[in-house]
Amino acid sequence: MPDFEALIRHQQLKQPTTNKRLKVVDSPNLEEEEKKEEAIIRQSGLLVNFFGGFIGSVIGTLTILFLYINEYLPLDLLKLK
Repeated sequence: MPDFEALIRHQQLKQPTTNKRLKVVDSPNLEEEEKKEEAIIRQSGLLVNFFGGFIGSVIGTLTILFLYINEYLPLDLLKLK
């Protein structure tokens, strides 16, 4: 029966070096992927801006209504004629 340690040592010496086993390959469509990511980021930014503006307008409207109801902000709309 062969020696286990000798068998392991033989396999380690027989292995190719890491340079020969592993290669770093750039994606062939790297520029296209970056453009897609930029488009997605741009679209998500527009969506966030839309909902941010909508929520801001709702908060502003509710604030004005609250101030008007509690008579901190008198609005005489009939006098504007």
